[in-house]
Amino acid sequence: MVVSVVSKAILLAVALMLSPTIQAAPPRVVSINLCTDQLVMLLADQQQIIGLSTLSRDAAGSVFHETAQRFTQVDPVAEQLLPLDSDVVVTGPYTSRYTLALLGELGIRVETLPVATSVDEMLDNVLRMGELLEREQEAAKVINEIRRRLVAIEKKVSAFSGITPRAAVFDTNGYTVGRESVRGEILALAGWLNVAEELGIESYGVLGLEQLITLKPQALIESPYSEGTYSRGQMLSSHPAIRASGLDPLIIRVPSSQTICAGPWTVDVIEQLLEAREML
Repeated sequence: MVVSVVSKAILLAVALMLSPTIQAAPPRVVSINLCTDQLVMLLADQQQIIGLSTLSRDAAGSVFHETAQRFTQVDPVAEQLLPLDSDVVVTGPYTSRYTLALLGELGIRVETLPVATSVDEMLDNVLRMGELLEREQEAAKVINEIRRRLVAIEKKVSAFSGITPRAAVFDTNGYTVGRESVRGEILALAGWLNVAEELGIESYGVLGLEQLITLKPQALIESPYSEGTYSRGQMLSSHPAIRASGLDPLIIRVPSSQTICAGPWTVDVIEQLLEAREML
């Protein structure tokens, strides 16, 4: 009797060893924020993506707007999210607290990623999204490639000699940035001096025309949300007062989809700014 029981136990153990390992399916995700949309599309297996925000298809804001056409679009309201039966909902910090509270009460897991204000914080968001999606290897590959490109950029910038050229982010209505922002940091990484910092602007602020003329930047970086459409606010860089002052800055236009949210495409912007610096 004892031998029989032992034999059965051994046979069961062998069967378990030889049987294929059953792995849990990766989490199914819904994103309700433009920036998390793009990290989801960057890292997730397509079978994981249950829904994305309506902004994911906006060509002016989303790097992956064409990819987003394949997926269900949702608004950030609980009534649309509940029927999707996702494992996790990912979003940014500006989603309605009422929606988040209701989802929590209903037992739906919600994860909020912060807005990246630096390249390091962008890398942290990529890493975190990889963890949420159980796609850590894919996230590691993306991060390693970003770091490789940043090292190459740093080597090129360190080889420059002479005076550092002056530039300003000069968006609609004179919107600008300082070092405590992704766009401010990448300006420095590309080898430019950001004139907005001379006014004490640390994160976000505004440059008036008079200030711009006084600061004398050699380049203006624009990122209009809907390029080609008319608005006085978007045409400040071509204001006749700038030319009348004797300034003739290089105008560097960056697609808005590459500046609204931070991601690997942020390195594309650094490389574009580096090429413009080399032109000078």
